[in-house]
Amino acid sequence: MKNIVKIILRLIMVGLAAVSFWLLMNSNVSLKINDTQAMGKEVINRVVDDSDNPNLKAGVELLEASGLEKTLLEQLPPKYQVNLSYADLYRLCEKYNDQGKLTTKDLGLTSKSKLEEIINEYLVKQINHKLKEDSEDVNHIITIYEYSIFAVALLFLLAAILILFGRSSASIPLALATIASFVALWLASNEAMTALQSRVYSGILVTLSQEIWVGLTVGIITAIIWPVINRLTKRKKK
Repeated sequence: MKNIVKIILRLIMVGLAAVSFWLLMNSNVSLKINDTQAMGKEVINRVVDDSDNPNLKAGVELLEASGLEKTLLEQLPPKYQVNLSYADLYRLCEKYNDQGKLTTKDLGLTSKSKLEEIINEYLVKQINHKLKEDSEDVNHIITIYEYSIFAVALLFLLAAILILFGRSSASIPLALATIASFVALWLASNEAMTALQSRVYSGILVTLSQEIWVGLTVGIITAIIWPVINRLTKRKKK
């Protein structure tokens, strides 16, 4: 009976570790824009400022004077959101390595109007510009990121195996994998938000979903309580 309880507890701990891994790998980092009209206006101004074509500036001024610019901006969806997970970021790294750039399709950006298409293309253009501007650092980061996903998966697997064999040391790889996954997502989201706010629109927010925080919490709590549970079950056996 005691052995059955011990096995069940170990399976529960492995299950919690698996839940943490799944949430951290598949939950979303969200790019949010709560005022798309303000963003659209700012993007239009930036496109004009970046262009050497005087006709473009005159055309935008004409649109604004006629009220057509406001009509076009009102066609944008009230809010805008793009979701990417740890696994999605890994796929983007592979795409960038293969193509040397990212596209609207790679980022899952769709458009229902010409203005939306322009905004999406400008957003991707600025992302690619930032990636090329810091190309040396970006290539190092991408390499680290690509290997890190396998390292994290191996640490979670090692933790699960050690738990099944009743080793309290399973807490070490579990805590390392959990914290490393969270920190990677947190750093990526903050870097992306800083770059996009300075280059595209100051109101862009890049946030971690609640599921990522749950994954972090589950992983850390499991790493803390597993050695305690393991010691208690071994004492009862004695």
